[in-house]
Amino acid sequence: MSSKLCFLEDYAGLVIINIDISLSIDAYWLTIGAVMELRQIKYFLAVANYGGVRKASQVLHVTQPAISRQVSELEGELGVQLFERASRRLTLTLAGEYYRDQMSEMMNNLESTTQMVKRVALGSIGNLKLGSVESVLWEGLVPKYLSTFREKNPDIAMEMVTDNTVKLLDQIENGNLDCAFVYLFKNLDSSYNTIELRKDNMAFAYPASWREKFNESVSVEQLNSLPFIRFPRSSYPTFYDWQEQKFKSLGLTPNVLHWAHHESSMLALVAAGQGVAIVNSRHIARTSALVQFLPLHKFELQLPLCFVWKKDKVKPVVETLSNQLLERLDR
Repeated sequence: MSSKLCFLEDYAGLVIINIDISLSIDAYWLTIGAVMELRQIKYFLAVANYGGVRKASQVLHVTQPAISRQVSELEGELGVQLFERASRRLTLTLAGEYYRDQMSEMMNNLESTTQMVKRVALGSIGNLKLGSVESVLWEGLVPKYLSTFREKNPDIAMEMVTDNTVKLLDQIENGNLDCAFVYLFKNLDSSYNTIELRKDNMAFAYPASWREKFNESVSVEQLNSLPFIRFPRSSYPTFYDWQEQKFKSLGLTPNVLHWAHHESSMLALVAAGQGVAIVNSRHIARTSALVQFLPLHKFELQLPLCFVWKKDKVKPVVETLSNQLLERLDR
C-alpha cells in the first residue's frame, strides 16, 4: 500500500488537493482527483472519530443536517462511499478507513505547517546567512551576543561566512548573505540599515624577537624607521584611504616592504620577522607567541564595527537578530 498527497493551494478555506492513492484491495485500485473544502474534511473526520453525526454535531456545535449534507457532498465529489448506513448507524467502509487515516495525517501536517509559518513570520525559525570579519569572532561583544542569540533562538539555522568588509558587502548586495558584522569608514547608501556596535582600537604588532627595541610605547619616529607590512588599497579602498589620512595627520610615512590582503597574513609575516604592522587590537586575544603588541591609544586609530543588512531584502530572522542586538546594546 502506498500513497502520495500533494497539497497545492489554500484560498479562504478552499483546498485544491491532488491525491494519488494506490490501494490494494483484491486487485482493486482507486485513484481520486478532487476539489474539496477543509470544512468537509473536518466534518468527515469528526463523524468518523466520534462514531456518528449526533456526537460530531455536539462537539463541533454544528447542526446534524449540515454535517450530514457536507459528508454526502464529499462522498459525491470523491465518487466513493465512505460510510455504510444501516439502521441509522454509520460505519466506515474500507475506503473510508483509509481516507480517515490519510486526512487525519494531512490535517495534522496542516496544523503543524500553520504553526511553523507563524514562527517563520515571527523570526523564531528559519535560515540565517551571516557574514563577519573574522577578528571580531574570537572574544568580546559579538561571540557573546551570538551565544545568547542561539540560546534564545535554537531553531534558527545559521551559516557563518568570514571575509573582509568589501567582499561581505558584495555578498549582501548579491543576496548571498542576509547581514554582516563589518568595519565601516563611510556611511553606506540609503538601501542599508546600520547599527554601530563599538569602536575597536588598532595596535602595533612586532616580532617577539625585536622586543628589546621597544619599551611600553612606540613613537612616530620609530615607526617611520621600521620595515612595514600593510593592507593594500585594492582590498578595501575606503579603509586604506581612511588610514592614509590618519597616518598623514600623525606624520607617519610607513616604509612598506610587504603587502598582505588579510590581517592574518600580515601577522604571519610579522611572526616571521619580516617587519611590523598596525592591525586590529582584537587579534591580541588569539595571536602567536612570536608576535608582540603595543597599544596606540594616542594615535586615535579606531575601527567602527557595525552590523548591516539591506532594507529591501530583510528576513524575519534578521529582524529578530537586529532587535535582540539593540536590546543588548541598550542595557
